[in-house]
Amino acid sequence: MIKILYGVNKDGNYNYLKANGHAEYDIQGKDLICSAVSSIIVGFMNALDEFDNIEFKQLTNEYEIKINNDSNIIQNYFDLVLTQLKTIEESYSQFIKIERK
Repeated sequence: MIKILYGVNKDGNYNYLKANGHAEYDIQGKDLICSAVSSIIVGFMNALDEFDNIEFKQLTNEYEIKINNDSNIIQNYFDLVLTQLKTIEESYSQFIKIERK
C-alpha cells in the first residue's frame, strides 16, 4: 500500500508531504497506481524547485517534501496535488491511504 502523510503548520499552511510504499496493484513497472502517484509527486517537486526553503528527499519507493515557505503559489500547488491524490484514493482505497499528520 502507498501511504501518504501530509502536515500543516500552526497557521494552517501545508508544510510536509511524505509518500512511501508500493500499491501492489500490479507488478513493479506495470503498476498504474504507483505510476500515477509518482508522476503527481515528481511533478510537484519539479514545480517547487524554483522556490526557496524547500527540502526534498527521494529514495526507492519514498518521497519526502518539507516546505518552510508560505507562498500562496506553493499552497495552491499543494492543494492541487492533494486533490489529485485523493481522487486516486477514492477509486483505489485498498492501494493508497492519505492521512493528515
